[in-house]
Amino acid sequence: MNESIGLGRITGIRVGLNWSLLPIFLLLVWSLAESLLPSAAPGFAGWGYWTLALLATAAFYGSLLAHELGHSLVARRHGVRVTSIVLWLLGGVAQLEGDTPDPRAELEVAIAGPAVSFGLAAIGAGVAWLLAQLGIGALMVAAVGWLAGINALLGLFNLLPAFPLDGGRILRAALWRRWRDRPRATAVAGKVGRVVGFGLIAVGAAEFLAAGGALNGIWLALIGWFVIVAAQQQAFSGGPTASLVLTVADAMSREPIVVPASATVADVIERYVLPMRFAAFPVISADGRLLGLATVRRMADLPRESWATTPISAAAAPRSQIVECSPQDCLADVTARLGCFPDRLAIVVDGGRVLGILTVSDVARAVSRAESLRQTVASRARTATRDPRTEPAWGSAPQP
Repeated sequence: MNESIGLGRITGIRVGLNWSLLPIFLLLVWSLAESLLPSAAPGFAGWGYWTLALLATAAFYGSLLAHELGHSLVARRHGVRVTSIVLWLLGGVAQLEGDTPDPRAELEVAIAGPAVSFGLAAIGAGVAWLLAQLGIGALMVAAVGWLAGINALLGLFNLLPAFPLDGGRILRAALWRRWRDRPRATAVAGKVGRVVGFGLIAVGAAEFLAAGGALNGIWLALIGWFVIVAAQQQAFSGGPTASLVLTVADAMSREPIVVPASATVADVIERYVLPMRFAAFPVISADGRLLGLATVRRMADLPRESWATTPISAAAAPRSQIVECSPQDCLADVTARLGCFPDRLAIVVDGGRVLGILTVSDVARAVSRAESLRQTVASRARTATRDPRTEPAWGSAPQP
């Protein structure tokens, strides 16, 4: 999920908003101001409801950020690099580079988010009770009480065993610990996640039809769709080749075309894009260091009349916005990182030198080859294994 507006950094982690957040933010404000708060605390002026609705909704998204920070800080403690947190239409996403090193770390990272949400819910409930005891306005009590309830609901919902929700990751940690096989655990957790996702869509559709177009039904269906898509992607990264340990070197496209930072956009297009149909080019410095990644899409965004004078670095994403890996890295781990970046490819670097590019298509081909090899080996093993009851015993004659 890409950020549209940057909010700065918290403990070194970049925080941003995606544009899809705006409509649901406005919808929540409207729902609170026009329905929920007036029902809970009638008799106040309209501007009071709208003011508290705006503050409560902003605080809710602050709670989502705290939930993701919980995951991120625990992940970082276990050596997993956290690149950013993005708040979007369906909540928040912490973008991690790599995976947790063991089942215990997976469990701790997964449970950290709901723990933060439940903690905020308890604090909110306590504050609401205290305000009520002090006789402070019912409207404030209603707003704080709503915050407490929505955080409790957020924590409970995320505990559903729907990978990649927190509950699904807890399930994967348990299966990983039992089987000592992370790809197998990921595949099973992904299947469970897809089942739960379809269930959420069914419940959402039923609620929508029963209530004549209820917003909650649409919301559940959207979340169900997201769970299905995300579970499929995660299961793919640890999918059918669980018995085969694939590395980036098994899949990457070697010796990519690299372009110097001094080249112009026109140079790259005339020399490589038009005759060779390449679409991505690592950009390097004079001493061979990787500076960024230029793509045809970014070149096309520049005014055509400026191509002859614009350096290729102007059409390149900086290193902070691309995936870098080494040939020895686990292919499943790097694949999981690709979806967190807009170009959906990785630059393979070793000793400071660019060795290759890894795309989603490269991964698919490697997985297909590995699965074909696995099936061939299994078939030959079945052919070579004969039922001992059909073989003669040592020193005896075959039976007629």
